[in-house]
Amino acid sequence: MSRPGLARAMAAAAVFALSMSTFIAGVVLTFNGPARAATLGTLTLSQTSGSVIDKPMFLRATTPAPCPKGYGENANLRIGPAGGPYTNLAVALGGGGWDLEPFTIDPNRSFETAAGRVPEDKSKWWVIVDCYSLTEGRHADEFRAPVQVCGSTWTTEATCPAAATTTTTLTVTPEGTAYAGAPVTLTATVTPAAAGTVLFRRTTGTETADVGSAPVTGGQAVLTTSELPAPAGAEAEKAHKLTATFQPADPAAFLTSTSAPADLTVVPAGSVTVTLKTDKTSPQPPGTELALTAEVKPRVEGEQAATGSVSFVRLPAGGSSGEQAIGSAELAAGAAALTVADLPGGAYDLKAVFTPATGSGWLAAESARTRFVIGTPKETTTTLAVAPAGPKPQGTELTLTATVTPADATGSVQFMDGGTALGGAQLVAGGAASLKTTQLAAGSHPLKAVFTPQNEVNHSGSTSQEVTYQVTAPGQVDGLEVTDADGNKLGVNPTLSPGQKVTVVARGFAGNETVAITLNDGEPTSVTAADGTARYELTVPADAPDGAARLILAGAAHRVVFDFTVVGNDDGDGDGDGEGDGDGDGDGNGDGGDGGTGGGQLPRTGLPLIGIGLTGMALVGVGSGAVLSTRRRRPESAPVVWPDDENPTD
Repeated sequence: MSRPGLARAMAAAAVFALSMSTFIAGVVLTFNGPARAATLGTLTLSQTSGSVIDKPMFLRATTPAPCPKGYGENANLRIGPAGGPYTNLAVALGGGGWDLEPFTIDPNRSFETAAGRVPEDKSKWWVIVDCYSLTEGRHADEFRAPVQVCGSTWTTEATCPAAATTTTTLTVTPEGTAYAGAPVTLTATVTPAAAGTVLFRRTTGTETADVGSAPVTGGQAVLTTSELPAPAGAEAEKAHKLTATFQPADPAAFLTSTSAPADLTVVPAGSVTVTLKTDKTSPQPPGTELALTAEVKPRVEGEQAATGSVSFVRLPAGGSSGEQAIGSAELAAGAAALTVADLPGGAYDLKAVFTPATGSGWLAAESARTRFVIGTPKETTTTLAVAPAGPKPQGTELTLTATVTPADATGSVQFMDGGTALGGAQLVAGGAASLKTTQLAAGSHPLKAVFTPQNEVNHSGSTSQEVTYQVTAPGQVDGLEVTDADGNKLGVNPTLSPGQKVTVVARGFAGNETVAITLNDGEPTSVTAADGTARYELTVPADAPDGAARLILAGAAHRVVFDFTVVGNDDGDGDGDGEGDGDGDGDGNGDGGDGGTGGGQLPRTGLPLIGIGLTGMALVGVGSGAVLSTRRRRPESAPVVWPDDENPTD
């Protein structure tokens, strides 16, 4: 056979083979329907049960195998109802290499926070790890660990046991503060006294770790440790939150339970606290006899009294230099006292400095400064007014105005919400100072104004009476509410589809200010925040790649972030309609001519066999060159962009 003839024969054979394979594929699709994600293997969770409010939900999830080859660029730990949609339980793993060996992800959220709601009793959920390629997007399958919600707990058991509820309480000895390296005893009491094990955990800053475990005997589990992290470097102390989680030996008889957290601060061995007291209130006229007393106490209760001496010193009010000695005294039963009557007129910061006895093991320390004035300053009064009158919804701009008399008093005013400062101190001009704010959360706010004179010898300080102001609730504490087209509220980091429409309502802005809105790195748009509330109708772009997305609503002094995950744009035609025709209209025929539309839309669950066969023949008839050209034109997915550690609703 000639070379051209051979080529024609091979082409014909290829046409026939491809036609038949297309026909057979149609048969398979007709009977099997669309493919569903399958499991890549079962995740191993660090515990088999826990509370839905435990943060994190568990300590770690470990995959039984690497991600599929080529899908190791990113990996994410998520949770959702069985089959989805899913939301993040942890910050995504990046950097690649997750398809080389099994790996572990540590969550940083509770079950309830990740779900965005209280999970329903008896509901079934999946904890999953999904894998991503930089160019292909999300792999169709995922690692899974099914969990079952049982009241306020979750379990990896297939069904909820008919089990008794338990409660766990935790006591820590010593209470409140412990010296570094000293033994700390954790005692968990389980009611009723069920058999099992108690897992003790600590949360230190952003780190959560196991402390150890102990069996329950007689209703109690006891663990003693000397290995709680101590302060390092310039740290003066290290704060820990400790919890105890009971894990029953028979989950069918008893449910798991977790204690409330207990606070423990670890300080360097030998640390003391120094407190300075005066027998008279400031101000006092010149020549007044003033008794100064310094109390020196070990940081840990029950320790023996410290030994050493105390020096009393004074500095110019607010100064960092010019320290002058007043006198000193030896400690007796943990206290040192000194009486002085020759302090000159002026405003001073007084403090007590402890010097430990040689070889005692105690650490040097000093008291906080105590402001004291020798002189006869003029008294001042301060009043506070808030406008507009309350109650007002969260996000309304409020103006706080303090009036100080006499009007010639100079200094500054700090506006307070209970014990919390609102902004910085405001200078007094003409007897008044003011502050504008939109940051008051929903609830009742005890507002006051505190005047501090510039020269305390000339004028005294004063504090206004409290003004109670009511701020009405916006509907959500975090100021963000997202609903779908049916009015259903969406939780934290929901999964959205290309083309889906949602309504985003963000609160906390200044009244009627312009709010800039940016989706990922796109061009910003803007809306006006009516009475401090910005409302935006978001349509997920049809060509949005699978992966994380972020909508930012930013005002002049307030920012609301809406994180969500896009899933579903894997149609392969680049138009985002899921029909594979490349035209974006969703009709499946590609509009190549009038003759191809007769059947209407192709059903998603199966195709007529004859139609598939004819379609396959027609597609092959276009020629392999067209196929290659189409492949070259297929756009690559954008790299997956994952959210950072920020969690506006946590």
